Amino acid sequence: MISEALMYNQTNLITFVMVDATYTEVPGLGGTFTLQISKAGGAFNPSTGAKAEISNGWYSYLLSAAECNTVGPLSIRVTGAGCIQQNLEYVVRSRTAGCIEYTYTVLNSVTLLPMAGVEVWFTTDVAGVNIVWHGFTDAFGVARDADDELPCLDAGTYYAWKNHVGFTDDDNPDTEVVS
Repeated sequence: MISEALMYNQTNLITFVMVDATYTEVPGLGGTFTLQISKAGGAFNPSTGAKAEISNGWYSYLLSAAECNTVGPLSIRVTGAGCIQQNLEYVVRSRTAGCIEYTYTVLNSVTLLPMAGVEVWFTTDVAGVNIVWHGFTDAFGVARDADDELPCLDAGTYYAWKNHVGFTDDDNPDTEVVS
């Protein structure tokens, strides 16, 4: 299961529970558990961040910026004495510090009702080659990414593309100015 997103090239704090074979929380490990990191499907490597015990079988790990310097899946394997292995997966995302959250809504041109499940992507070129954001519309027709967030774009002109089975769009791409 993928948890929340981690931010690119900065430290990120994660928390997790260590359990034994009967799924009972295991307290008392302190920072002695072993944590290994796999970036974007690569080999597992030893961790370099800070480990700590919170209490009652809960632990924390502060990922270093170097451990979060690759956009994509970040797999974490945690082991400890008397514990079953914990497998955690996160996604490292890159967001521009000054980006603007942009609401893009897709409506049915006949009924004027919101359309759910429409694939939406933004490009910086009218040919549709340089994709900078991708997602699907929710029940309200609002485009959101896999983490349920709005597009976060730098100020400028973008081209919004839409695709849905049985949906014909005469305005594809749609020119959007973000400011």
